[in-house]
Amino acid sequence: MEGAGRIFAGEYCRARYARAEFAGERPALLTPGGMMCRLLFVAGTLTEKEQNTADLFYGRVADPTGVFELRKVRPDTGLQAAISGIEPPAFVTVIGQARMTSGSADPSPYLEVHEVREVDRRIRDTWIIRTAELTGDRLSLMRKAIRSGTGSDEIIGAIAEFQVGCPDIEHLAGMACRALSQVAGIPGKDETRPEVREKVLSIIRESAGKRGVPLDELIGLAGKYGIDEKGVRQAVRTLLEEDECYQPAREVYKPL
Repeated sequence: MEGAGRIFAGEYCRARYARAEFAGERPALLTPGGMMCRLLFVAGTLTEKEQNTADLFYGRVADPTGVFELRKVRPDTGLQAAISGIEPPAFVTVIGQARMTSGSADPSPYLEVHEVREVDRRIRDTWIIRTAELTGDRLSLMRKAIRSGTGSDEIIGAIAEFQVGCPDIEHLAGMACRALSQVAGIPGKDETRPEVREKVLSIIRESAGKRGVPLDELIGLAGKYGIDEKGVRQAVRTLLEEDECYQPAREVYKPL
């Protein structure tokens, strides 16, 4: 099996079909950051899964920059067993083939799943760090190619296809930096007081139930402990960044 590439969801979701002169004979998706996507290895939080009979699996995996859509037609027994044993939300790694939806006016990238494994936060964080390093290396080559007009087929192809300029490179670099800021031990994170963060997380865990706790209700409950609305919003933002909670709906929170 070919080596699997790493990419953040925020970049992958902007991929397009790569033209044959850049991709060669094998189908591939090209991203604005100059990555030719075929087999990918990604990590994040499995937030949703759905098995429509035995013929189709659909899921969503969120990393700090966006969401990967997962699909598999007629998954094999091993994959079905792995998927059934994981209950969202859960940290996972996924190996899958880069694909593009068809039959719609607005096609979008997804992953055709080969393998899903439940992992811990340390594995997820390690993936973020390495993916940020690789993203930075690609963007450095792209910046040089814009100045010189020369570079690899992938880099030159992406510059031409997406009309990439320095502001686009800065945007992708900023995305990687924001992902790194969510890794435990990385400096520059929101300075929410630890006791406020812990109390808000405790309230979410106690009150979320099956549907989650709405923000206005969370603010009311936290107010009983002397935490104002600003403190709740700051704490929630930190908890989301640290993957201690997630949003099953807008301004509704559940613990991870």
